[in-house]
Amino acid sequence: MDSRAEGRSPDRRRAVEVLFSDDDIVVISKPPNLRSVPGWANSPADLSLKGADRAQSERPRLTAQEAWVKAIQKIGSLMAETKPDADQTDGAVNECLINLASTADTSSIPRKPKLFIKYCHRNSKKLFPSYEELHMKRNLEHSNQRTPDEHVRKKRRRGKCNQNDDIPHQLRIHACKCHTLILEEQLPLMNLPKQTEDWESAVGQLKQLGFGEHDSRVLDTNTKHLYVVHRLDCQTSGIMVVARSQAAASVLAAAWRERESVKKFYTANVLSWPPYHEYKEREGVIDLALGPSLTERIKWVVRSAESGGKESRTVWKIRRDLGPKGVELELQPITGRTHQLRIHCATVGSGIVGDSLYGDDPVKWLGEDSGGLHQTPIKIP
Repeated sequence: MDSRAEGRSPDRRRAVEVLFSDDDIVVISKPPNLRSVPGWANSPADLSLKGADRAQSERPRLTAQEAWVKAIQKIGSLMAETKPDADQTDGAVNECLINLASTADTSSIPRKPKLFIKYCHRNSKKLFPSYEELHMKRNLEHSNQRTPDEHVRKKRRRGKCNQNDDIPHQLRIHACKCHTLILEEQLPLMNLPKQTEDWESAVGQLKQLGFGEHDSRVLDTNTKHLYVVHRLDCQTSGIMVVARSQAAASVLAAAWRERESVKKFYTANVLSWPPYHEYKEREGVIDLALGPSLTERIKWVVRSAESGGKESRTVWKIRRDLGPKGVELELQPITGRTHQLRIHCATVGSGIVGDSLYGDDPVKWLGEDSGGLHQTPIKIP
């Protein structure tokens, strides 16, 4: 069965090709620059940009606290420009937002709802001056205490009153409204990734083609499910095997755990390969332990076993000499570490052409159709 997910994606070059399918598995050819599975990522418009244009178009990625501070300042200035609503509740909320924005150190204003409500209560005289005057300064006839709410009086009689119960109900409502308005303004400033659509991943396109549902939360017994056994990096093209039953998924997962059972081969272009260009070697083994980078979250680096590096071995050989364009390598990973082939090639040679993370010139190579890492057919016993 051969079919393509054409027409489902704005870019036909990112459509998967189904090579084989039955009731247990489906084998596809994944193109480059396509995610293997659904997830969270920036919008397709941002991903389509290249190099400097993409860097200039991206908004700064703020921390939650930085975005919270900017949201308070922005929404406070907006409220100051508008006239307070005639309704006392909205007027008190507007007043609170304006006063929050005028606070000397807005970064000290807590973000968690409960702490924010307590903060508003402690600073109610400053944040809600009109509300204080109308609702919270009703003194008892012979006392300067505030009039407690009915449920607070009952708890005091039972001896079950705590500090949170002293917060008047109406002030709590106003503080919750303020928190909601600031939070709604904060989230867009953080430039958070959005959930990918089906056409933005290989497994999602299989769902569009009717091979099954990839969401494990769908519990319909009549619905076929897709089980991911292995993945390819977004920039890597090649063969993917997806299970369509739990039995097939268990067998394939067991085979993948035994590294000697499944043999995977990749081809990659590199501009410079010293073992070949300088020493005329046509094959060899790269044995460099790898571990997560301590400074960059998504990267792995060469690290000794003493410092936490994991054993990583790659067998390589020269497929053909491309002249000024470098050489084409055949790579066989013996172990399966994160970004193993990309790091090994970048350490021994110039890095894989098209690699935007470990390549020598990622801005120039980003998005190029030539070169890159391609997985050739998999051998499964």
